[in-house]
Amino acid sequence: MTWPPSWLQRIMDALDRVQRRVSPAAFAVAVQKRYSDDRGGMYAALITFYGLLSVFPLLLLFITVASRILGPDSKATKSLIHSALAQFPIIGSDLSTQIHALNRGHGLATIASALFLLWGSLGVTSALQAASGEAWRRPRHREPNLWIRTGRGLLLLGVIATAVVLTTISASIAASGYLAQFSSLLAPALIIIGGVVNVTSYLLALRILSPQGTRFRALLPGALVGGVGWTILQQVGGYLVSHQLQRTAAIYGFFATVLGLIFWLNLGARLFLYANEITIVRALHEWPRGLFDPSEAARASLAAEEAHQLEAEN
Repeated sequence: MTWPPSWLQRIMDALDRVQRRVSPAAFAVAVQKRYSDDRGGMYAALITFYGLLSVFPLLLLFITVASRILGPDSKATKSLIHSALAQFPIIGSDLSTQIHALNRGHGLATIASALFLLWGSLGVTSALQAASGEAWRRPRHREPNLWIRTGRGLLLLGVIATAVVLTTISASIAASGYLAQFSSLLAPALIIIGGVVNVTSYLLALRILSPQGTRFRALLPGALVGGVGWTILQQVGGYLVSHQLQRTAAIYGFFATVLGLIFWLNLGARLFLYANEITIVRALHEWPRGLFDPSEAARASLAAEEAHQLEAEN
């Protein structure tokens, strides 16, 4: 008996023909197939690994610097720290109890944290550059040298850091409640501002990672999907992370917080890689693509249909 049976193969071929003719479905299928072809899951795991290495020294240095500049017990310091930890829904409160500011005499620990942060952060940007190079089908002999990759990585880090700082400041203003007395539209306005910041940072990051000569207009769809998607995730992330922790907290205890952090970082990595694939699929017009491996009859039908379209165009 052959597999799949002829009746199932006919159903699969019919579904494939339908998705090819419906543009949104064909585009979504092409993006998913491209993500799989470019080993998106592997690169997302690599980005998550280096992101996990950089999160803890980043928070440690942030809390230390904020405490030394604004005072360890000031209201502004507590508001900034709370807003920074709010970037990690649910698990931020657990992280706050485990990370404390370094004392002034711990200069060596501060330097070590900064070096560890730089190593992890450059690992993230290196993985992003490798994923983008494979997605854009850049030949290995055209890969930039170490210094160019490092420079792009630092530029990419600057974009990410600026976006995080701006969203943290806006979240701190919203948490303080000071401006709420002037308008009830403050919270929606800050969400919109955060969305604009996210879209802009996605646009700049995609431009840094894309080949030279790529226009901003070609990058805009991916930036919109990524920036708006990340803004939505920031609003509903509490539910997603809490749902993930419910299944692990009873078994792993505090380690469940680390698992929640890994889940959140991986979600962000996958969103960025999908935004990059959306940009490439649209720029290169790589749709429609087959949902399944078509049968011989389906291949013949598709070939006849394409030949008929060519004759009609000529």
